[in-house]
Amino acid sequence: MSEHDSTPPVACTLTDERRTDRDERVRTVLAERYEDGLERDDGYTLIFDGSDEALSAVAAFVSNERRCCSFAEYAIDVSPPYDETRLTITGPEGTKAVFDGLFDHLDAAEPGE
Repeated sequence: MSEHDSTPPVACTLTDERRTDRDERVRTVLAERYEDGLERDDGYTLIFDGSDEALSAVAAFVSNERRCCSFAEYAIDVSPPYDETRLTITGPEGTKAVFDGLFDHLDAAEPGE
């Protein structure tokens, strides 16, 4: 990165301890609202139920993630009939690799846990 390039590196800056805490929050808060995931060329789209709780949990997740993964772009999409909340995470080359493990935490949780 040159001195004029303000693009952050594609890397998560969480410590191991904070990553463990984040993974637990994903398993306990987001996973129970998770419905599906779509792989994109430049990232992922995660689909959650359309509840207010899901929207709040996704917004809180993005608020935290943007601090440790500032290279990524996060888009929350809520459209009529409001039966789902979509979180799209995209970014430069390497973004998918950083977020690959997120699916493992979402898929590993049994519905209703």
